[in-house]
Amino acid sequence: MSNEFSPARKSGSSGHDDKPPVLDAEDVAAYLKANPDFFSDRDALLADMTVPHESGKAVSLLERQVKILRDRSIESRHTLNALLENARYNDQLFSVTRNLILMLLEEDNLVQLASVTECNLATQPGIDACKLILVDTPATASELQKRFPSLFRSKRVLCQQLDKETSQLLFPDMLPALRSAALCPVTHGNNLLAILAIGNQSQDYFNDELDTLFLDFIAEVLGSLVNRLQILS
Repeated sequence: MSNEFSPARKSGSSGHDDKPPVLDAEDVAAYLKANPDFFSDRDALLADMTVPHESGKAVSLLERQVKILRDRSIESRHTLNALLENARYNDQLFSVTRNLILMLLEEDNLVQLASVTECNLATQPGIDACKLILVDTPATASELQKRFPSLFRSKRVLCQQLDKETSQLLFPDMLPALRSAALCPVTHGNNLLAILAIGNQSQDYFNDELDTLFLDFIAEVLGSLVNRLQILS
């Protein structure tokens, strides 16, 4: 008899006591994954295999595979629909932004610039009010900085809930009071020239998860225009 051991045997054991290696579930899963055609010529075995179902009934492996593939297909369709919906929404925002900027470029005074901005944005979905607040006096700057110190400090869009007093300050013509707002700093260089405030009746509508890409772009254009018109006035 040969003194060599097969790879499946442990050193020191006799040939009579050797047992075949014990496969666990992970071994079987790995093998089936590496050999996806294993059942292609084993129809009888495939037909005999069942998988517990959440309904309590046993289903065949083929039925289970069909269900998994169907569920994945549904999930993929939902993902695709969400991507398409997001693309359509971004196209709409781009169109609104483009049209607004083209109109703003035609204005030659600050009053009309503010009016065009407010009237245009206030008609968009999700915006119940819009106000372009010029920070053109020390009193205005002091009041706004007291209310929104982080806005002056970071000069980034600030989304927050509103109490009645703050809503009245930002949107004096709006009743009932608005409950949330996005405040967009309108800057030129490092100077805060104005605040573009947009509000909503829902306290959770404007929040930290808001995508501010288009608002940032509008505010940047406004900053350049406000600065130019202030110099000319």
